[in-house]
Amino acid sequence: MKNVISLTIGMLLFTNLYSQGGSASPSNAEMSNFKSANISYNIDPFGVYDVDGLSKGFKYSEISGTPFLFGDWRKAILYDLGLHPIATVKVKYNSYSDQIHFLDEKENELVANKEVLKKIILLYDSVEDLKEITLEKGFTDARNILMPHQFVQVLNEGKIQLLRQKVNTIIRKDSLFGTIKVNAFSENTFYFLKYNQSSIEKLKKLDPAELFALLPNKTIIESYQNTEKKKNKLKNEKDFIYFLNFYNQQTELIP
Repeated sequence: MKNVISLTIGMLLFTNLYSQGGSASPSNAEMSNFKSANISYNIDPFGVYDVDGLSKGFKYSEISGTPFLFGDWRKAILYDLGLHPIATVKVKYNSYSDQIHFLDEKENELVANKEVLKKIILLYDSVEDLKEITLEKGFTDARNILMPHQFVQVLNEGKIQLLRQKVNTIIRKDSLFGTIKVNAFSENTFYFLKYNQSSIEKLKKLDPAELFALLPNKTIIESYQNTEKKKNKLKNEKDFIYFLNFYNQQTELIP
């Protein structure tokens, strides 16, 4: 059942927009500080809503593909605007509506009011071999392409951060045999570089020349490039993350 609810966590309010049903739930201990209450306002339980909370007139069953960043429920810690941990729950991230879905203690799938959230850390799972993932909002670039209310994935630690934004849209495309047009989710990936506390730049692509031009310490860049094993190695996202971690570590060593 998808209901609009309010969730009280201490003095914070979560508002549910809709629910899609769930198959797993956190333990009672994890939910001990997490209380939900219905406010008796129902919306279409199968409807698709955009980033502004507006109905698109579609049902999820009418759209091929998925709007979720990852398929399975992941245990995560939710942080408020002051970066205080407020709950540990199972979550999914909807990159079409830019919302955090979570399971309550009764296994109801709810959508949190992201206005009270700053960060979500999806925890490392050694059994499923799942790495830790950080989703955060509050960023904006000079051209206002990235807005403060939008969640992005923070790919590395330190002062210089690579941010990845996943955006889903609904497109019309030919069916499998080309006989009819069908609705489908289409995902796009955008990268941003946060290179000081207030400067964020959208990257045209993962290009070393563009990245190096934005970084202030050219000596560290030259040191990296002159290392035999790492010469001309920035070819994919993993390489960029490795380099930025190196850059941040070297910056911290400068007196």
